Amino acid sequence: MPIPASQPTHSTPRQYAGTIHFRRQCAYLQSMGQTEWSLLQFDSSFSGVLDTAVAEATASRLQNSYSESDQAIFHGVLSDQSFDVVPFSVLFLC
Repeated sequence: MPIPASQPTHSTPRQYAGTIHFRRQCAYLQSMGQTEWSLLQFDSSFSGVLDTAVAEATASRLQNSYSESDQAIFHGVLSDQSFDVVPFSVLFLC
């Protein structure tokens, strides 16, 4: 189900490297030298809309190629979808 966001800001498409993590039914990327994790979601046409079903399907696909704590490089758009004081970002994979 799509989750509405209030004016998310996003980067231009580029490569992001880090450590992949799987929690519950989702996959996250912890960028090198960062403590925060970004939720991973395939979004080839870049809609920029967080969809929990798509994020869960992304994690399922990534688990076929990666294990917990593997190093990974992804190409995508990083979107800051923080709300109030809670930081939250999504890496939309292209």
